[in-house]
Amino acid sequence: MKEMQERSDVILERRTRTTGEEWFMSADDILDKKVINPQGDSLGEISDMRVSFPEGKVHYLVLKYGGTLGIGAKRFAIPPEAVIYRAGDDAFMVNIDEQRLKDERGFDEDHWPREADFSLIQSAGTIAPPTREEAEAVKRQEAPPPEVVRTETVETRPRRR
Repeated sequence: MKEMQERSDVILERRTRTTGEEWFMSADDILDKKVINPQGDSLGEISDMRVSFPEGKVHYLVLKYGGTLGIGAKRFAIPPEAVIYRAGDDAFMVNIDEQRLKDERGFDEDHWPREADFSLIQSAGTIAPPTREEAEAVKRQEAPPPEVVRTETVETRPRRR
């Protein structure tokens, strides 16, 4: 049996942003914005959003996928928490497989869902929104300045049985 190590094994390195930037967008900036997935597939555009009152919370964004000139398009209720804005692409990114949208029915104009469909979102991998400096670096094809990104090491220690 192996003896317990004094030092822990490094299992993960995590990059954290140090700029603390927040993004705000108006509804006009959100509507008709294209949506892509991490693989670069075009998933459509944001065609609408559902806001609840009296709390004034955006419950979901409506992703319009497929169709020609708005005819035959499918609509999906996607959670705003799963969507990030990628300034370098001027698009929203969401972790949804395009094949999933092809296979699903979506919802029709006359029967809007009460809540977002979280089952559409793939949980594998995390997508983090870029800071402004990172987005500009992507456009220039270079790394962001070192003061923007800090790397920290996360360690674990084995549990005793």
